[in-house]
Amino acid sequence: MTRITQYVDAFWDPEFTSSRGFEILCKRNKEIRKVSKELEDYYKERAKAELSYSKAIQALVRKLDGKEELGDLGKAVRELKIQTERIGRSHEEAGNNFQILYNELNKFDDDQKSIKQQIEDRTKSSQNDKIQKYKSCMSCKEKYITRCKEKEAAEEAFNQARQSVQITSKDLTKAGRAKEKADEAQQQSDVNYKNSVQALEASRKMWETEMEDACKHFQRLEEQRISFFRESVWKCTNVDSKACVDHDESSEAVRNVLQYCDISKDLQEFIDSNKLSGIRPEPILYEDYNRKAPYENTPRGQTLRPPQPLPPMQHPRIPPPRPSEGPLISIDEESKPPGTGLVSGTLVNILKSYKGKGPSELSVETGQKVEYMREMKGGMTQVKIGERCGLIPTACVRMGTTTYL
Repeated sequence: MTRITQYVDAFWDPEFTSSRGFEILCKRNKEIRKVSKELEDYYKERAKAELSYSKAIQALVRKLDGKEELGDLGKAVRELKIQTERIGRSHEEAGNNFQILYNELNKFDDDQKSIKQQIEDRTKSSQNDKIQKYKSCMSCKEKYITRCKEKEAAEEAFNQARQSVQITSKDLTKAGRAKEKADEAQQQSDVNYKNSVQALEASRKMWETEMEDACKHFQRLEEQRISFFRESVWKCTNVDSKACVDHDESSEAVRNVLQYCDISKDLQEFIDSNKLSGIRPEPILYEDYNRKAPYENTPRGQTLRPPQPLPPMQHPRIPPPRPSEGPLISIDEESKPPGTGLVSGTLVNILKSYKGKGPSELSVETGQKVEYMREMKGGMTQVKIGERCGLIPTACVRMGTTTYL
């Protein structure tokens, strides 16, 4: 079986008054217009979305500066700004392209709609004329058949009257006139019937011609529509692809800058650009008011011991409990306790280890030599280890005349 590939061969119906083929084509045109409208709306709304996104991206770019960032990371941030701006322009271009696609499709759809409407109107007019001619022809045919039957009846009645012996001449004449009248009516109806058939045939040929033209036009328009839609949707995907490619290229440009970002290098650049002398400030030392006058009156060139750091406020401490038993250790002569002639600056031995409990206290070990400064209230003694002054419990130095570990 040969496959039908043309509209002009596919949409015919043997029923004389049938218009199903034409109705199928008209229905298809309506469906096509619906699809065109949907695609137009897609292009229109997509253009708005792309332009809106582009404006939002451009607004973000204006907020991204990165001038305060240094080194390669700063270059990456500034490159991010440049490439983000490029992405915004890419989406703006995509929005304009979608607007162009919308305008093209709208114009194409309007042109096709106008042509199809003309074809539909012309074919419908021809179809209606054919149906009217068909109805007129069938009416003439019915009249023709009726007149033929009336003629036959009149002829039969005339023949019977002529053969009858009882018929009068008047009745015979009357039957003859009826026969002649029926014959004239039959001839006239025959003429009308023939004329209506001829008119119907002419209308049928005209309709067939219009239907053929409609099929050819509809198929050609459908081919153009499919080709246009295919190209339009292809352009749509190209717009998307270009935006994605531009986006990816912009991201790659930022990555190319960012890959050279070295943490130590950026830190060094900041240090080189902003470094100071590097000398730390001297500590603030405690100045004893009672020793200030002699210090200030010291002759030029003579040096005194520098002021000592200010000790923090001390809270009374309870001396550690005296152990009930333990070995006795005598204090050395050079580490005599205060009150027995021990002066500031004397070296003393530590008789008991102690771990400092605050910034003002020192940690000491048994046997360690420290410089005695003075005895404080609360059972604490101020000593000096190297350049640091701090407090330790007096028990670590002495307890009366005898010390315990």
